[in-house]
Amino acid sequence: PAALAPLPALHPAQLSITFPGYPRPRAGESEAGFRYRLNRDAAHVDGVLAEGAARRRHIREPHAWILGLPLTEADPGASPLVAWEGSHHVMRDALRAALAGKPPETWADVDVTEAYQAARRTCFETCRRVALPAAPGEALLLHRLTLHGIAPWAEGAQAPPEGRMVAYFRPQVMGGAEAWLAG
Repeated sequence: PAALAPLPALHPAQLSITFPGYPRPRAGESEAGFRYRLNRDAAHVDGVLAEGAARRRHIREPHAWILGLPLTEADPGASPLVAWEGSHHVMRDALRAALAGKPPETWADVDVTEAYQAARRTCFETCRRVALPAAPGEALLLHRLTLHGIAPWAEGAQAPPEGRMVAYFRPQVMGGAEAWLAG
């Protein structure tokens, strides 16, 4: 469809694999970080990266879109992708406001942490969380500014021994962060 055209150069896919019991605490992960993965699905907007010990957020990887291709059959409760409906509008408005008056060529260096975190909170409060389970042969297409994450594995959910696997493609948008926020 037109949402994918013109098709940008694709990179190797990011592979997301989860298993029963997801999430579990990671080595070196803070208690707050684990709680965020458990209670908020590690919700994020791709391309807004947390950097350094202070985890300050910058727009480093403006993507054109996010395309997920399921690789294994799994029950709907087997840690599906989740998204907050309409969150791309909230995120776009917040990030545009944080960058207002700054030249686009400097945007990658602008700390958008406070605006991003406030917009996430607004999304949690006002946008409907939607689980998006999918099977091989189906595709998941997200707007590039959609707040999304991975749900915890539901009790009793089944998947093959290799787990629930999805390949994600996130090509860079032509025109950088300016185009990223325009769409």
